[in-house]
Amino acid sequence: MAIAKPILSDERLRPATWDEVKEAELDDALRATPAQRLAWLEEALRFAWKAGAIKRE
Repeated sequence: MAIAKPILSDERLRPATWDEVKEAELDDALRATPAQRLAWLEEALRFAWKAGAIKRE
């Protein structure tokens, strides 16, 4: 029987649990530049408009 080597956080390619996914998403959001945040907001507004949640006046 082989001895399992513990996986260090740097060695993981992607998060494996829900908590790790939430933490990775938070890290990405906190590292985002103002331009990236504005691009995300514009994309979210376009999506909401196409879904009918926002009406043009």
